[in-house]
Amino acid sequence: MNFIEELYYGNIHLSTQEHISTDTYKQATAIISRITAQLRETLSEPERTLLERLIEANNEVIGETGAAEFKIGFSLGVQMMIDCFAVNIEEN
Repeated sequence: MNFIEELYYGNIHLSTQEHISTDTYKQATAIISRITAQLRETLSEPERTLLERLIEANNEVIGETGAAEFKIGFSLGVQMMIDCFAVNIEEN
């Protein structure tokens, strides 16, 4: 793994970590939890199995998307820092 992946997967510990705590996020997660619970109660066993497979696959997609977005954001941040240093060098 490269540095960015190591950092993303928690192998490099950050001193502070942000957590999404907006009202919109909280409301959306509450809706997801409520609907999932309702479906688990009302679906037949084969349908519950399909639901669980869907949830697992969706979580994988979210994880992969998060990793890709983290790498892009990190790379853009590094590029911004390089550009800032380059401006300082050009001015001297």
